[in-house]
Parts: sequence; C-alpha cells; structure tokens
Amino acid sequence: MLKKYPDIYSLQLIHGYQTINVYHKKATEVGQSSLLHDGESRKIFEYCRQKRINGIVGPIKTGKDKNSLAVCKPIFIKDKFWGYAVAMIKRKDLCKPTFKKLDKLGYDYRISKTHIMTGSYHTLSSTLKKDNAQAKVTFRLGGCSWKLEAARKDAGQMSHEIKYGILSGLVIMVINTALAAFLLNYLERGRRLAKLVDTDYLTDIMSRQAFDREAYKYLEKHPDEPAVAALIDIDDFKNINDLYGHEAGDEALKAFASLLKREFTDQGLVCRNGGDEFAVLLKQTDLEEGRAAFEKFYQSDFSFTYQSKIYRYTISLGFAAYPDQASSREDLMNKADIALYDVKLTGKGAMQAFKPGMVKDGRTQLGFKLEDVALNLPGAFFIFQQDNGKILFANSELLKMVECDDVEDFNNYVGQNFKGLIAPEEQAETMRKIYQQTGDGDEGRAVADYHLVTKMTHKRLPVRAVGHMVKNQFFGKIHYVILKLRPEDESKI
Repeated sequence: MLKKYPDIYSLQLIHGYQTINVYHKKATEVGQSSLLHDGESRKIFEYCRQKRINGIVGPIKTGKDKNSLAVCKPIFIKDKFWGYAVAMIKRKDLCKPTFKKLDKLGYDYRISKTHIMTGSYHTLSSTLKKDNAQAKVTFRLGGCSWKLEAARKDAGQMSHEIKYGILSGLVIMVINTALAAFLLNYLERGRRLAKLVDTDYLTDIMSRQAFDREAYKYLEKHPDEPAVAALIDIDDFKNINDLYGHEAGDEALKAFASLLKREFTDQGLVCRNGGDEFAVLLKQTDLEEGRAAFEKFYQSDFSFTYQSKIYRYTISLGFAAYPDQASSREDLMNKADIALYDVKLTGKGAMQAFKPGMVKDGRTQLGFKLEDVALNLPGAFFIFQQDNGKILFANSELLKMVECDDVEDFNNYVGQNFKGLIAPEEQAETMRKIYQQTGDGDEGRAVADYHLVTKMTHKRLPVRAVGHMVKNQFFGKIHYVILKLRPEDESKI
C-alpha cells in the first residue's frame, strides 16, 4: 500500500530512545532514535505528547534527505503514554504535481508552514520572488498553518484554470499527508502495533506485560478453575554470553522459546519475562497435571545451534498451583519464583513445586549460598544421575583437573557422562563397585579408586571418589561426588 505513495519513505515506532522501523525494511529493525537526539525535534515531540495532538515536524535533517518532514502521532495505551508513531515525508516531493503544472505553464510558487509551537512561517520550497503572489491558499494541518502561493512569471493575470490547478494539487498534498495520519491511526489500533507491544522482539513469544495482563484476566474470569504457573530460566546463561558472545546467547533464547511455544501454547500462556527467565501459565491444570507436563518437557533436547555448532544447556523450573497455593496472579507467580529459587540453591538443572515453608532466603544458617559453596569447594565436585550416568553439575576445580577450558569443553570430552571420567579399562569394575556399595535403597554411600585420563596431556591421574547417593523426585537416584587425587601406591578400596 505504501509503495503507491512514494512521498512517505519511512514509517517508525519510537519507544523510549529505540526506533522500530516498520516500513520499508524487509524485516523489523530496532535501532537508536536519531529524531529524539535532535533537541528541537525532541521539544516538538514532547509538545505533541503533552497536547495529545498529531504534529508535523520540520524541515529537519534526517539521512540523505536533509529537509524531511515528520508526521508525529503520540501513542497512548490505556491512557498511559507508550511512544510515538512517525511517518517521514520527502520534502522535495511535497506538492510535486502542483509545482510541475505551475512551472510548465509559467508560474512561480511558494509553499510555507508555521512552526508547530510558534506562528511564524517557514518556506519549504519556492520559486516565487518576494511577496508578489497572485493566488494564495491557507489551511491547518498537523498542528501547523500552511500557505500555498503562486504568481505568473511574466506578471500577467492568473487564469481560473490555474487557480483550480493549484487547488487540485493542494488536495493531492492533503490526501497524501492525511494518508500518513491514517496509517499511523491504523498502527495504533491495529494488530501490528498490538503485536509489537505484546510480543518479545527477540523470541516472538508474549512479552511480560502481555502475559501479566492475560494471566490476570484469565484468573479473574475463572477464579475456581485450577491453573499452574511456572518460572523457568536457562542455567548459567551468563556463561553462554561470556564464552561464545551475545549472538550465541540470543540463539539460545530463541531456541528455548520455540520449545516452550511448541509444548505449552495450546495449553496456556508462554512469555519471556526478561533476560533468560521465562514464564508459563497452564490453564485448567492442577498441581499433579502440571508436574506431569513439566516432567515431559524435561525430556526435550535443550540445545541451540550457533555458527554450525550445537551447544547444550540445562534449565531450572519452579512451579505453583492456583487456587490451592495462591489467591491471585501476583501470589501465584511469587510462589513459582520461590520454588525456582529453591532449585537454584540445590545445584540447578532440576524442577521443584512450591511447598509450604519455602522462603526466598537464599542463605544457609552460616550465611552462604549453597550454590557458592558447591562452586567454590577447594576440590573437584560433581553430580551425576545413576540411571544414565549423565553429569548434571561440575565445578571449576573438576574442569581444571580434567584440563578442560570450560563446561562445553568438559561435556564434549567426557560425553557429559560419569564414565567419561574413568579410564576405559576400569569403567565396568568401578561402576560395579559403586552400585554395590550404594545398594538398592533410596540412599547410600560409596568410595571408589580409579584412574582419570586428562584431556590435554593424557595423564593417568590416580583419584578417589567419595559419593553420597540420594533419591530425587525428578531425576531418580543421583550421586553427589567429591573427587580427590590419591597416592599411586595407596591401597585400593
């Protein structure tokens, strides 16, 4: 539609100091707003916001066209200011049909407008000398007064045909400018603006404000129906950004959002809360049904591709039930947040339902976070799952012992499996000894001596693993293991 009106060359949404170009880029592009960096333009935009009027700003210097006009419309959502919709118009094309006709028939012209905040006229385009106009039309548009003037170049009389031509050209200009206002109104009312406001720009799922609004409306409308809310985040997301760059982090967020959307959209609401945290609301779902749904989700392949390489990650999830555990949307999300925090304190990579007595304290009685204790133990420490040997957590000391640069390097070397930490010829016997000691119960302890082969120097390190096996409601039997070097001549246990 806009291609039919080439005088409009840019259509933008400005939120804060961010500009979203919605025309005529092939895809939505977000960048800094140059309009608001100009002091004079910023004053006019603010004036339009305060007066709640559409305004025409300019001429202003923007890009290649140094004399553009900006049609500005303040956007208010539920009576709260959101930003501006702006159409940029090529000044040189303004009234072009009229000017061409006047010039061909031997007439000079001048088009002028007032500043939106003052009454003085400013000439936009003119071939007319001084004030010898023979025809003049004035009108109001975009908060400004406009004036179109014309006179014969040979000082003769102006025919009625030419006067009519001026008015016809003027109508064309007004129609085109009105078109810009129409498009801005469409953006404000239409689905595209709603999508921009209610959709997270990176992941293409709901924004937090849309999720909060829709969740509130749903629970208000169905106060007696069960629902389950979850807060989920990507474990050690900062490490992904630090190790591989923010573009890799963006790919991780988009990949995880796609999983959430595929799994839960038909059952409820999914949003990105911000950063690497996401939220889910499952409608008509009780606590146990929610638990089953999240356990199924945990079987997904949590990975993303960046520069043709696949990277894997883990997630932590906390959830709570409405109305059994919470009386409102705010209370429900707070309980889910507390449950998520409880997961973080026990090593990440797991999920947990809210339970009475949980508090978001984050400290042990000694005043230290449990996560910090695990990460900073003066020795190698890891957690693995008994059923499949999958390593769920490894601290930095273990990475150093194995001679790996980072978690991704470690997982690739050991196959993210406990057996990868044992010399191949000792794997079967070592695993037999450990499981023999822990037994078939829900808790047990084991000690095993074996050799670990390092990645870089291929050293065979004699080590002793001291482990504690417990049964976890989500992962089954898991082993907490401290690994330390031992003298080569020490008797094996």
